[in-house]
Amino acid sequence: MATLLKEAHVRELLTMAAALPAVEQSFRDVSTGDAVNVPRSRGALKGATVNAMGAISSALDLMAMKVYPIVRQDITVGSSFQVLCWRISTGALVGVLEAELLAQIRTGAASGVATRFMARPDSRVMTLFGAGWQARAQLEAIRLVLPSLERVNVVSRSPERVASFIAEMGAVLGAGAPSLVPVADVEAAVREADVVTTITGSRVPLFDGAWLSPGVHVNAAGSNFAEKRELDALAVDRATRIVADDVDVARLESGDLIAAPGFDWSRVVPLSDVVGGRATGRGAVDEITLFESHGLGLEDLAVAAVLLDQAASRGIGIDIPVQ
Repeated sequence: MATLLKEAHVRELLTMAAALPAVEQSFRDVSTGDAVNVPRSRGALKGATVNAMGAISSALDLMAMKVYPIVRQDITVGSSFQVLCWRISTGALVGVLEAELLAQIRTGAASGVATRFMARPDSRVMTLFGAGWQARAQLEAIRLVLPSLERVNVVSRSPERVASFIAEMGAVLGAGAPSLVPVADVEAAVREADVVTTITGSRVPLFDGAWLSPGVHVNAAGSNFAEKRELDALAVDRATRIVADDVDVARLESGDLIAAPGFDWSRVVPLSDVVGGRATGRGAVDEITLFESHGLGLEDLAVAAVLLDQAASRGIGIDIPVQ
C-alpha cells in the first residue's frame, strides 16, 4: 500500500517547526554522503512545460521525485505539484503527496536554515520583498530562527496585497511577533535591514546593491530561472560569502549570479558544506552574506518524509493499492 496525502492532509500535518529541522538535516546528510539532490529538468513545447526534480536519501531510506506541469497561453492556466516517494530498501512506492503547501513550507524552511547559519543572531529588522503565497512561509521560518526579530518591513507593488499580508500574518504569528510595517521608502528599508529577503517573480533587480549595510544577510529566494533577477551585480559583488542550496542548480537557474559580469563561480559554497561544518556561513560581524535559493527535490523529500511519518502515526491519508 502507498499513502495518498492530499492538500488538506498536508495542511493538517505539516508545521514549519517540524519542517525546519528536517530540511536542515537533509543538507547535513548531503555533507556526509547520505543524501543527494537531483537537479530540476525541464522540457517545453508550445507553451507547455514539464518539470521534474528529486533526491535520494539513504539516511531516510527514501527516494523521491516531484513532477509538475506549467501550461501557459496568455497567462498561466495550469500548474499542479505531486511528490512520489519510494522506499529504497524495498523499491516500493510508499507515498503520493499533493505538494503545493509542501513546496511553500520547504522553500521557507530552506531560507530559515540558511538564515540560522548566515545571519547575525541578534538581527532585529528584516525587509521582505514580496507579499504573496511564498512570502508567508519565508516570514514564518525566519521568525523562528531569529528570536530577536522586532520589525519586518514589507515591500510589494500592491498596497492591497501588503495590507492583506500584514493582517493575515499578524494573526498567524500571534502575540510576541515582530511588527509588520508597510514600506513607503524602499531605500531606507534596505539600509536599516539586518536581513533582506526577496521572494518575488521579478525579472529585474528590486533595489540598488549600494543600499545594503555592512553585516546584512540576504536571502534571494524568488528566482529559479536564468532569465529572472532580484539582485543587481553590485549586491552580488559586495557579498563576502555566497551560499547556494545547490551549486549545480545555481549554475543553471540563478539569474542573480548568471547575470553578474565575470562572476567567479568558485565563490559559491553549497549550503550542505555550511550545515555540515565544512564551511562557515558568517565570519566577521560586518560581512554581507548571500543565500541563493532555487528550491530542491532534496527539500521536498525531507518534508515528505516528515509527512509520511506523521500520517502513519496518526492514521491519516488514503491507502492506494499498488503492486
